[in-house]
Amino acid sequence: MFRTTLRSLWSHKRRLISTCVAVILGVAFMAGTLVLNSTLSRVFDDLFGDLGQGIDAVVRGPELFESDFGGTVRDLVPESLVTEVRDVPGVAAAEGSVAGFDLTLLDSAGDAIGGAGPPTVVGSWTPEPSLNSYQVSSGRAPEADREVIIDRAGVDKGGFALGDEVTLISAQGPEQFTLVGISRFGEADSAGGSIFVGTTLATSQRLQGKEGEVDQIEVLAEAGVTPEELVASLREADLMAGADVITGEQLSDESASEVKEAFSFFTTALLVFAFIALFVGWFIISNTFSILVAQRTRELALMRAIGAGRGQILGSVLLEALLIGVFSAVVGFVCGVLLAAGAFVLLDALDVDIPQTSLVIQPSTAALAMAVGLGVTTIAALMPAVRATRVPPLAALRDVAIDRSNASRIRAGAGLLCLVLAGLLVRPALGGELPSIDLPPVVAGLGLLMIGVIV
Repeated sequence: MFRTTLRSLWSHKRRLISTCVAVILGVAFMAGTLVLNSTLSRVFDDLFGDLGQGIDAVVRGPELFESDFGGTVRDLVPESLVTEVRDVPGVAAAEGSVAGFDLTLLDSAGDAIGGAGPPTVVGSWTPEPSLNSYQVSSGRAPEADREVIIDRAGVDKGGFALGDEVTLISAQGPEQFTLVGISRFGEADSAGGSIFVGTTLATSQRLQGKEGEVDQIEVLAEAGVTPEELVASLREADLMAGADVITGEQLSDESASEVKEAFSFFTTALLVFAFIALFVGWFIISNTFSILVAQRTRELALMRAIGAGRGQILGSVLLEALLIGVFSAVVGFVCGVLLAAGAFVLLDALDVDIPQTSLVIQPSTAALAMAVGLGVTTIAALMPAVRATRVPPLAALRDVAIDRSNASRIRAGAGLLCLVLAGLLVRPALGGELPSIDLPPVVAGLGLLMIGVIV
């Protein structure tokens, strides 16, 4: 039976390839999504790991509301609070900072940089090196009102050089600044693809309409004082009603989570494709094995007539599914890794600057890919395999090659009902605005549409 099963499988190569492709696509998208997600998580954890390394504590305003673009919008902090923070026991240094996303940087040709994708951040340059996430790569930090420092990615994208005049457009209109320095974010040319433009604190406050206020205060602890002790001391000082005081490590974790959330659309899109591919693959495999059983009716009946038991027939069909599942899962996993690598190439083509790193392939990803490949093929082939065991031995002596059964009215009615329900669920997506569309019912409607057509 084992040799017969292998010969039967190999004798239908085109059917074998088409069935494998259905599973490979689903497993590849799923494995690629998991590898991409694991790699991005590692990248941003490493990237922002140094963000709070020199910052022992952060004092920021109370939470106002959740932003539609991710993250939390907080109230501003009076600049006068910086002096009070410096007087708290255990504080070695404290600096206020301001950052905003509503200013536009023009490149050397006079065109706006950015727009879609990672934003342009204009913020104050913190003079205390231990409290600054950026480091001067060449040139110097801004010291006068009309001086700026830009990260390496922004300089390359804008075609700038040290000493050039750059233009920033704020609510007050365009203003000219001199580029006096080039910065880096740790080992990267930028922070997650964003462009950072650093100015003096007074200039950032003026450009963003925050005179006399700062977004947050970064604090450095004295020698021998732990970040947790410093946070406790700042909270006991009762500096500002509703003020939020956290450690630099917590700030780093929050920043990494926000950036990973911004990149989640890649993993979401791939998961959707994986679901669709596996959904379609399930039907393809089920239909393939149904046809297989119908084509082999006389062969299976002859095996029964010469002594093969139902368990052997069932095992024969499931063995084919097992072999297809193992092969497809392995190939799909490899294709998924290549897909993840291609996603990073795409990010690079979209000018999203991400530090170079090797792909993170976790054992759980490989195990899940194998489980899904085997699970989909086995479940899809189960019903056809059971039907194969019901072929009577006498069928080998009859003409069973032609299906003379009448069309099923029940099946036709069920299929029509599925199509009607699918139409009702999908209809809102045909003429409504995207933000107002409830996507889960539409996705369910598309799945029901496929089921209806097949039924």
